[in-house]
Amino acid sequence: MRMFAGMVALLLTAGTAGAADRASEAPLGTDTRNWVELQASGRASLGTVRPMPGEVAEKVYERYLESFENRIPERYERESFVSSGSGGS
Repeated sequence: MRMFAGMVALLLTAGTAGAADRASEAPLGTDTRNWVELQASGRASLGTVRPMPGEVAEKVYERYLESFENRIPERYERESFVSSGSGGS
């Protein structure tokens, strides 16, 4: 019983401290506005965009074209995604 009372007192203390921390935080939406401003300003941009080397670009394009060789099935069966012994239900 004494341990239970100690845990309750600890939880109440933690809850009060959390409320005090939340009261000192910036108004809701401040972080979002700051991120949007940073993106719009360009201050965090990567600078010069470098193109892919020709060989890499060619391989990427080949892979893209190969993706069209397989039809997308009308319907997927659930069992086709589960491998045996994976532990999934």
